Amino acid sequence: MRYTVHSAFVILSIFLIAGSIPWEIQDRYAHVNPEKIDEIFKDFEENAPGCVAGVVDQGELIFAKGYGSANLDYGIPLAPDSRFLVASVSKQFAAAAMLMLEQEGLLDLDEDLREYLSELPEFEAPITARQLIHHTAGLRDLFDLLHLKDIGLDPTITTDDTMHLVATQQRLNFTPGTRHLYSNTGYVMMSVLTEKLTGMTLREYTDKHFFEPSGMEATHFHDDTGMIVPNRAESYRPVQGGFGRFYRDNIDRVGARGLFTTVEDFARWDANFIENRTSLENFTERMTEKGVFNNGLEHDYATGLRISRYRTLDTVGHGGSYMGFRTNYMRFPDYELAFVVFCNLNNINPASYARDLADLYLQHEFAEIFSEYAGTYRNEGFGRSYDLKLEDGDIYLYRTRRDSTRLVWQDDDKFTAGGWDMEFIRNENETVSGFTVESARTGKVTFLRVH
Repeated sequence: MRYTVHSAFVILSIFLIAGSIPWEIQDRYAHVNPEKIDEIFKDFEENAPGCVAGVVDQGELIFAKGYGSANLDYGIPLAPDSRFLVASVSKQFAAAAMLMLEQEGLLDLDEDLREYLSELPEFEAPITARQLIHHTAGLRDLFDLLHLKDIGLDPTITTDDTMHLVATQQRLNFTPGTRHLYSNTGYVMMSVLTEKLTGMTLREYTDKHFFEPSGMEATHFHDDTGMIVPNRAESYRPVQGGFGRFYRDNIDRVGARGLFTTVEDFARWDANFIENRTSLENFTERMTEKGVFNNGLEHDYATGLRISRYRTLDTVGHGGSYMGFRTNYMRFPDYELAFVVFCNLNNINPASYARDLADLYLQHEFAEIFSEYAGTYRNEGFGRSYDLKLEDGDIYLYRTRRDSTRLVWQDDDKFTAGGWDMEFIRNENETVSGFTVESARTGKVTFLRVH
């Protein structure tokens, strides 16, 4: 029997009733219980802003829970059906629309954009829709333009106003296709492209091709600022004595952001990487295709998604930050496992909570990865030895029996531990034979493996 996302959430949100979850999930994550997840979010109080966390396994929402309040005025708690404005996590949906336009034969991703948007200036080199997707067009960022015009975010600046700002630019930041520079401008332009080529707004187009086929009934691009949004989570910022509302309803530009969705709905979107229900063919391959510079070198930005790694495991995802909303989506494609964290306070770092969830769910995989580093290491000149031990998927450096520091993975064989930068050394057989530590006080010191 295949569980729906909704039924999986209902089962798991009441604390993983034994026998109700598919056996393969129970076995794979038997070490995870709701109390351990609650511990990650223990600092959030009922009468304060917080986060909703979701865990998606093979397209099924196996855990979802809210921590904190969606609305402080009325004491409404955060829940898996709370609707968040997810900021730049919206970008993957706008970029997917560009791929869909190409599939329909309406857009050539490599054509000069002036063929479609005649109001664009004739820059020193043409820019393309593909370059908009990968942030390699060289367009000045929308928020930089607003700042230069001393406009800010308070006045109502429409999409037409945004296009006027772009049309008055005389030059780009760099030759298109030669650099990667994050630009919200290109993603706002995608909404203009969509409407010009289809007669449908970006909201209508994504509803038709993505949200309706995926069963995402609580998701939309918010291009009507007067629209009522059921279960809306407000956003906040800390102020003296508590929290203040931190959201302006008068901005209707969509594409770069502007998507309202829930953790429940986002699990349905993630499920398309397992079994595609959208109109976009070859969904996973197209969405995760990296950008390529003019010289043929790849970079890590795909279709509104970043291709990266965490603790040597491949990841796909994106973060978002707008007003008091902070959002993060982190997917491990090799494990078909994703973590979604949506928050409504501007000093929360949702990516750190997504990583904590990954550490919990994938601790056995991380323990296997880090096992080759465990052992005893010694520097004879200092007459000092250190033990490296595995504990719950992490590796710790023990200075004494009770004094330990967790190693934080940075890249390949590189870690940090307290104030140290550590890099492991390998012999000709690619076996770990030692490590170097470097600090401002001691410089670089080498410890060789004893056993």
